[in-house]
Amino acid sequence: MTCIQTFFIAGVLLIIAFFSAPVHADKTDIVILANGDAVTGEIKGLEFGSLRYSTDSMGTVSIDWEDITSVQSDQSLQIELTDGRRYFGSFLTTEEASAVRIKTASREVDIPANRVVRVTPIESNEKFWQNLEGSFSLGFQTQKSSEVTTSNIAADVSHRARKYLYGLKLTSTVTDQPTEETKARQSVEANFQRFRSNRWFTDWFTRWERNDELGINARSALGGAVGRYLVQTNKNQFSLTAGLQAARTSFTGEDESTTEAEGRIEVRFLRRNLVPETSATFTTLIYPLIEDLSKFRAETDLSFKREFFPDLFLSFSVGHSYLSEPPADASSSDYSITTSLGYSF
Repeated sequence: MTCIQTFFIAGVLLIIAFFSAPVHADKTDIVILANGDAVTGEIKGLEFGSLRYSTDSMGTVSIDWEDITSVQSDQSLQIELTDGRRYFGSFLTTEEASAVRIKTASREVDIPANRVVRVTPIESNEKFWQNLEGSFSLGFQTQKSSEVTTSNIAADVSHRARKYLYGLKLTSTVTDQPTEETKARQSVEANFQRFRSNRWFTDWFTRWERNDELGINARSALGGAVGRYLVQTNKNQFSLTAGLQAARTSFTGEDESTTEAEGRIEVRFLRRNLVPETSATFTTLIYPLIEDLSKFRAETDLSFKREFFPDLFLSFSVGHSYLSEPPADASSSDYSITTSLGYSF
């Protein structure tokens, strides 16, 4: 087991330990469902049409936003619409069908409920780690005939607040073959995203990666980018990001590392359905070399997730890496196909 895998597993265990701690908070929000039931609890957040709602009797549940006819909350909330506008206030009851009433510091406004795409509590007594969201997954495959064994580990954790988002992603795929050296494809990435007006955002990031198939022993990068959510609804999210980064790369068999300035262009599309809870994510990253734009590398990932039991899901993903000028004895492209079992929180 590599040191990166050990780090990933330790991180997963820490996450489990964090979420095993009890959480106590006042629950005074009221949600009225389409069948007339009124549920008292606490709004934890709304995203992709799913309202996370904490109750005393049922714990934290996910409620389809379309199944809610009225919502009342005295919490200080950030309420974001499909057009990027944000309101800061609380929810009042309204008799108007398919609408919510938002009370801000200066006025009250009625908004069609289907235009609300995100709700984030601004003030919370909870600790930082109690507001983490994410998922982790494990996969393992072995072939008796070829004695090839492949293990996969992935984790994606984020913390979202009123004006920013912290994110951490870990991935590792290790292939062990008796006739060849063990090959690994691993990455660790952290980012800080600052939300701007009209669906714009700035993103600061750092990343470490390794890809034995492409001859990359280690690559570290640090940079920043500007992006915009071009589409933002309760089912779809499409964003485009462009920026610059400094990358330091060490290739297998070479003693010296090289430091280069690169561009960074990211296209990301996410679609999510609640019944059944499924998601599809497509991401492509292109890194052109600033000194010579004909030289570039690219990373593309396509993944599918489907929940089959509360918080448990099966995932299937395909990843492809490309390097326009690989080092000697290394391939210009690499791909991976992964199936795994995961848990979301």
